Amino acid sequence: MELIINEALPHQGAPYAPDARVTHKTRVTAMDGPLLYTTLALVVFGLVSVYSASAHEAQLETGNSFSILFKQIIATGIGLVALFTLSRINFQLWRRTAKILSLLTIGLLVATMVVGVTVHGSERWIPLPFGFQFQPSDLAKLATVILMAQVASQRRLFSFTFFLNLALIGVMTLLIYQQPNLSVSIILTLTTGAMLFMSGFPVYLFVAIIPFAAYGVWQKILETPYQKRRIDGWLDPWAYPQDAGYNLIQSFYAIGSGGLFGAGYGHSIQKLYYLPFPYTDFIFSVICEEWGLFGGLAVVGMFALFAWRGFAIAFNCPSNFGQMLAFGITTVITLQAAINLCVTLGLMPVTGVTLPLISYGGTSMIVTLAMIGILLSISRYKITAHVSEL
Repeated sequence: MELIINEALPHQGAPYAPDARVTHKTRVTAMDGPLLYTTLALVVFGLVSVYSASAHEAQLETGNSFSILFKQIIATGIGLVALFTLSRINFQLWRRTAKILSLLTIGLLVATMVVGVTVHGSERWIPLPFGFQFQPSDLAKLATVILMAQVASQRRLFSFTFFLNLALIGVMTLLIYQQPNLSVSIILTLTTGAMLFMSGFPVYLFVAIIPFAAYGVWQKILETPYQKRRIDGWLDPWAYPQDAGYNLIQSFYAIGSGGLFGAGYGHSIQKLYYLPFPYTDFIFSVICEEWGLFGGLAVVGMFALFAWRGFAIAFNCPSNFGQMLAFGITTVITLQAAINLCVTLGLMPVTGVTLPLISYGGTSMIVTLAMIGILLSISRYKITAHVSEL
């Protein structure tokens, strides 16, 4: 199906003749196959990895080694329904729902402060029936991307919508930081900055703002005892082997013992008694221990392929809003994956960020697959040009 989006206009340059005209159209095609298949591969590999990393703990806690995997399968099913549904809906719909979604997210974040469940010192989850939990900070990622896509697609950058949308993002970021959840706050800030840069935000303003923002974040980290311990444990984990450096040291042991080909599926030792959060924050360490260097490279390669297809979709979209929406979705998912991988390899301090589509986490799985559904919807719209003689 083809939809004409602008009238035929004389083409101004080669290779067409001066008396030719070009009709620009938007062609609605099938969704991007490589992106879909890469997503499904990551999901399947994630389910396999979650079972291996969680079976022992699930058996001890519930007497059923499949209990954690079962929750993840339910979330994955809901997420896949969202993916295929949203891939068939015109992405322009999200332009009109940006503020509604952000206000809903702010309401849920406030509710988290009232009825939220505190785990490991952070109040991030709203309890649901049957033992499930909902994490509103994951929804804030989608809301931030849509708000910024709406801003970046405008002709006037500094407008009422610009300041209103940034204010909504600021409120969500501050509420998430207060949980405390510094890692997601940083992801939202970096995603906002990247989308502002792509929208043509003046570079000199970035140069002026970034040093002050970085100084403010650093001072806040130093004032927060547990954040400072994380920095100390990252800089010299061996100086704090039973405290701040413990997680990172155990991750090193898991990755190092995997060798080239790994110990074999289900044969990780670190996940049993040593490595904390083996099926959430440090699932990549378990993957490297069981599948070796080649397994770890395969995961990195799938995320690299995902990023390539996502940015290609953004580049080829005929709509400014669609371009920025695709860029934002790809950026926020790829950025989260990069942070998680860097943490497990000791390239960044421990942050508590999970690996998208692979780590255990129902809200993360559902929201991430929903965002990819929107990205697949954008991939269906492409520009074609028909040349005809006058």
